[in-house]
Amino acid sequence: MNLNRPRFIIHIQNHSRMCLALLSLCFLSACGANSESSKITADLVPVTGTASFKGEPLAGASITLIPQQGESGTQMASAVTNDSGAFELITPMPNMNIEDLKGAVPGKYKVVISKFLMPDGSALPPGTTEADAMTEGAKESLPRIYSNFEMSKLTAEVKKDTAEGTKIEFVLK
Repeated sequence: MNLNRPRFIIHIQNHSRMCLALLSLCFLSACGANSESSKITADLVPVTGTASFKGEPLAGASITLIPQQGESGTQMASAVTNDSGAFELITPMPNMNIEDLKGAVPGKYKVVISKFLMPDGSALPPGTTEADAMTEGAKESLPRIYSNFEMSKLTAEVKKDTAEGTKIEFVLK
């Protein structure tokens, strides 16, 4: 160390080293998160299906698969049904292309199916979250045995070894 150098230069150099070390750590952490996301997306199995309520297609319903207790390595998956009650699950992860998220990780899941309607009985406006709609008076239209996490007895199993993926049919009464 050169003793003739001013102390602030030594301090700046040490500070730069610390910043570089922190940046490196952040970069390595991001790489780890990316590799975890890549592993999950590589394990995804295509999952499609239909939902009906009282014999009619269940349009505009949210379908959520929550990993059952003890199911390690599984992730929550969800979908919204179209006008004919059909759906295709995705496994949401931040900063990923939606096409790479289609499907669910193999495992056993508890299922919650929910459909909120505005006070006049109309569907939620496009882009409106259920939480926002509830502040405007929206109500759950399905019985709690399907729409309440604690009361739902609905289950689904996503299997790894199916050629076409997993097809699920929810017939609600």
